[in-house]
Amino acid sequence: MQNRISRMKRRYLKLLSVIISVMPTNFLRVNLYRALRQYKIGKNAKIGFNVFVDVNSFSVGEGCVISRNNQFSGPIDIVAGRNLFVGKGNIFVCGWSVVERWAADRDYARTLVIGENCLINQDHVFDVIGRIAIGDGTWLAGFRSQFLAHGASVTDRNIAIGAHSFVGSAVLFCPGSGIGDHCLVGMGSVVTRHLPENNAIVAGNAARILRQRHPDDPHAWEKVW
Repeated sequence: MQNRISRMKRRYLKLLSVIISVMPTNFLRVNLYRALRQYKIGKNAKIGFNVFVDVNSFSVGEGCVISRNNQFSGPIDIVAGRNLFVGKGNIFVCGWSVVERWAADRDYARTLVIGENCLINQDHVFDVIGRIAIGDGTWLAGFRSQFLAHGASVTDRNIAIGAHSFVGSAVLFCPGSGIGDHCLVGMGSVVTRHLPENNAIVAGNAARILRQRHPDDPHAWEKVW
């Protein structure tokens, strides 16, 4: 009986999010998500058309911009700092089955933490069954990267991406992987393990550190819009 009630409540909340996501103005979308779903959305934040948010908790800071056609779905907790920019068509998801009784001892973290002044471009996929952490000022640039936090026999489901780093297009982060601060990850790389070194240039399948960035490397990425 309790499971049935929980499923009915879940369907109701999902329908509510569908309705809010297609409201015609940013003012309505932001304030209805705040009022009806109890999400914490900072001042001057913008939620684009067809941004579907149906999660345990959702907190984004001041000045965040989430462009149209993004999906946040599942029993996950999302926390983002101020001035996050999210491009079109990203998917942040975790299946609701992980909250069933069979998964009680699996220790699924189901958490996404994003720092301040980050950029997530377009069409990326985030499998938030573990903990995915993205440091301040990091860019997940390009298109169609995947951040996968589960797999057969996987016990370390976390992914950690350091601060002020740059990740190119079509990069795959496997469960238990990550990079340090001020790193560059080349297009199409497959990061299979944690590479904790800072100021590194990372690329390949499996990804490895090709070399260290020079101390006088002038490249930086800052939002100028």
